[in-house]
Amino acid sequence: MTKKNFCILLIVFFSVSLQSKVRVSSLFSDHGVIQRGIPIKVWGWASPSEKITVDFVGKTLETVADSKGNWSVTFPAQKVGEPKMLKITAENTLVIKDLLFGEVWVASGQSNMEWSLKKIIDGDLEPLLANDPQLRILKVNNRGSQTPQKDIDGYWTLANEDSVKDFSAVGYYFARDLRRALGVPVGLIVNAWGGSAAEAWVPRENLESDSRYHTYLNLYDRIVANYNHKESIAVFKKKLAHWKKLYDKAKKAGKFPPRKPKHTDPRYSQLRPANLWNSRIYPLLNYGIKGVIWYQGETNTNRNRSYDYRYLLPVLIKTWRDHWGLGKFPFYWSQLTNFDKKEESQGVNSWAEMRESMTLVKQSIANTGQAITTDLGEAKNIHPRRKLEVARRLLRWALAKDYGYDLLCQSPEFIKYSVQTNKVLIILDQTVKTLGLKDVLGFIVAGKDQKFIPAKAKISGKHVLVWHEDIPNPIAVRYNWENNPKGNVISHIDLPLTPFRTDSWKLNSQLID
Repeated sequence: MTKKNFCILLIVFFSVSLQSKVRVSSLFSDHGVIQRGIPIKVWGWASPSEKITVDFVGKTLETVADSKGNWSVTFPAQKVGEPKMLKITAENTLVIKDLLFGEVWVASGQSNMEWSLKKIIDGDLEPLLANDPQLRILKVNNRGSQTPQKDIDGYWTLANEDSVKDFSAVGYYFARDLRRALGVPVGLIVNAWGGSAAEAWVPRENLESDSRYHTYLNLYDRIVANYNHKESIAVFKKKLAHWKKLYDKAKKAGKFPPRKPKHTDPRYSQLRPANLWNSRIYPLLNYGIKGVIWYQGETNTNRNRSYDYRYLLPVLIKTWRDHWGLGKFPFYWSQLTNFDKKEESQGVNSWAEMRESMTLVKQSIANTGQAITTDLGEAKNIHPRRKLEVARRLLRWALAKDYGYDLLCQSPEFIKYSVQTNKVLIILDQTVKTLGLKDVLGFIVAGKDQKFIPAKAKISGKHVLVWHEDIPNPIAVRYNWENNPKGNVISHIDLPLTPFRTDSWKLNSQLID
């Protein structure tokens, strides 16, 4: 046998060996948490027609891989109990240890969900306090793809100092406090990507079916079609070399260095429609979960798609629910915080328009909720550090709606209004605080000219009277209708009044309708 033929046979041998190795989804890794109370699907890949035996929870199930090598078995629902071992036997054997049954949540969105614990207030202290072997975390790291991916890049770890410091702060606090409240194991899957567009988390066909998304689809199709990877890398290398010179100069002068440039390939980016659905949601769909917490919207807002979000978010929620096959599981999100150095009431208040879209989705889609956070932001920081309060306002929804706690979770909301001569009477759904308020802030009022000015307001229980002497015939009122509002109306448990408007005048981002 020639050396060449021997090498070919060796390659074939190892190829066949690799194909025969049975694999299981990475969601089943040591220290994982599996959702209690629902059937448990275990799935993976092997050689076509390979026989697989799966031992779990005291039962043995057998199956055969299909013509494409896919296999799965389903075990009965389990209660919280002792750690279990999962054993999968085929040509090779896999043993996965220390699996617990409890509550599994997914935390998704963009950078404010991704923002790590070490970067927030007490970021050096909080990781030192994290040492709970029944709190387990998993971070999904897949890059974007236009085709559905089978598996994820990520694995379960125990919550401890090393694992949580680079983990989502909102996600960690939500999971930690949920575990404290319930006293059962909790697993959190963080599946967030900074700067991601909501359209990237939705299948392309769902976007193509609605003309309002065609402009964005076509835009990104052109970007990808015109992308030259070789040229892009060359430009990036020049930027990197220039940055290195600036960095060295700043370091020598004892100054803060400039931010290191990053290379972005639009083919796999977090902005391309469907990219994150295919790479980060599709591989999770067989795994049992209790619900989702969501923190996203800044990217869509900054690209003038605030108004469309009231249609897009329902598509995202419905798609996830339909494909997961777990019914209308809870879906809770953080509304955008106050942000922006400018304080505008007449300008382009895209963040206010996004907040309205989110509120309308909450009011129209079952089993959803939102945390109002217009008191937690920072004017110059799009990543505000007060993540604990965000997590706890989301947690209120979960504890009240999903776990039976007698707990208030919803911020006060606008119900209706009436014009009373030179004043406007606003009726809310909850009594709001007046104690300690020297001046009621956040209300603006307008006449038929549609020009808003800061208003005076008087609160009595659920009623707010709004007026201004210079507008004798007011017809519209808005509250916290700014990118960076300063409204101070709160409920008796200190939840901020939900931003609102009484008018239906066309918005800046209202390109359709």
